[in-house]
Amino acid sequence: MLKTKTTKWIGTGIITALAAGQAMAADTDNTYQLKTKSRLVHFDREYEDPDKDRTQSAFAITADWTTPAFGDWIGFGVSPYFVEDLHSGGLIKEDVLTVKDGENQGFAVLGQAFVTLTPLDKLAIKLGRQTHKSMLLSSSGSRSVPNTFQGLNTQFRITDNFSLYGAVYDKWSPRSNDSFEGFATDQSLEGDIDYVSVVGFGYSLESFRADVEYLNAKDYLSKLGLRVSNRIGFDSSSLKLTAGLFTSSDSGDLFVTGAEGGDLDDEDATGSVAGVTKSENDGLGAYIEAQWAVNNIELTAAVSKFDDLWIEDNFSGDHGSNPFPTRSRVGPDVTNTNETAAKLALKYDWKDFVPGLQTTVAAGHGWDAENSVNDSLGSADEDWREIVVGYKVQGIKGLKFKAIWHDYTSDEDGSIDGVKPDQTDIRVYLDYSYAFNF
Repeated sequence: MLKTKTTKWIGTGIITALAAGQAMAADTDNTYQLKTKSRLVHFDREYEDPDKDRTQSAFAITADWTTPAFGDWIGFGVSPYFVEDLHSGGLIKEDVLTVKDGENQGFAVLGQAFVTLTPLDKLAIKLGRQTHKSMLLSSSGSRSVPNTFQGLNTQFRITDNFSLYGAVYDKWSPRSNDSFEGFATDQSLEGDIDYVSVVGFGYSLESFRADVEYLNAKDYLSKLGLRVSNRIGFDSSSLKLTAGLFTSSDSGDLFVTGAEGGDLDDEDATGSVAGVTKSENDGLGAYIEAQWAVNNIELTAAVSKFDDLWIEDNFSGDHGSNPFPTRSRVGPDVTNTNETAAKLALKYDWKDFVPGLQTTVAAGHGWDAENSVNDSLGSADEDWREIVVGYKVQGIKGLKFKAIWHDYTSDEDGSIDGVKPDQTDIRVYLDYSYAFNF
């Protein structure tokens, strides 16, 4: 059930932003825009331990309202999110629904509320609650609504080929929650990570693209990423080659034993005390990927190699910022110490037979993963398989369907936190989007 106070607060925010926009409307002939999206989503998750099995279904509505740029330099936007519980069963966890009073529930949150500033033609600034997407930090769209961040984001296009960007956030709203909260580790209090920041640049020239990004979770973790790609065109096909190099590193007093409890094995170190003993990480991962496209077929092959464990989560609860193509859409990161991972995927567009239908079959294998403290304490192999079916309904613009089947298995000797028990996931989405201009 949606909380009355939260809903009233969302309504007040919308009305305030609308009033501010209407008061300035006389200065411009541009249009307002309201983009609505409804989503029916169903998760069915089965684990090696049946006590962890669960299903959840929800109906979600997001409404993205933006004003024109008044005076060509300032605009406003708000996005309320509403999620209604349709069904839940099994273990109580936050998947597409939140957890309140010991049960899964729907929720409402003012996901976005921002001011946009364009003081220069090539400089854009966004201040407030907003979504974010870059190499090392992103708003996941795999649940009922996306997670969002609170802070400042800037984009500066220096030339047509070269751009800079930077962002700093002090709070976030998890993708299945109705609150904005400070960043934390698995061992710290909420807000102990003062901020999470990213800075990066992108360069493109014809079919070549290069991106560099640095992330800093204050006093906890830092990351650096480099990715380059180039597409080569042939008479009837094309080949896109991509390579990436990524690091993760402990970066302050908050990186203690158990601060990354899901993947790092530092609790296995002799004499370590969770939440007290200083820990360390010197993660390094690299990959190469080739995508060959011909007619209606796209074939992808990728290989990743890791030295020390590369940490995906930038803070407790974070997901959706794994840049390695050998990851799966669902489940474990496949970025463990000394692990090698490979992926093959085949995507087919059925437009000649069923317009709007696309299918993808993919499989990955990770081998020689080791315990991040001592290789004698654990080794493992990992396997995953996926089938994805997507369909854009013809004749109804904005209506699309997607279904994902995912299966993960592991063969573990000893203990590696990043290697998980076997699991199978089925995820179904039905989305409808519509934009109003007025």
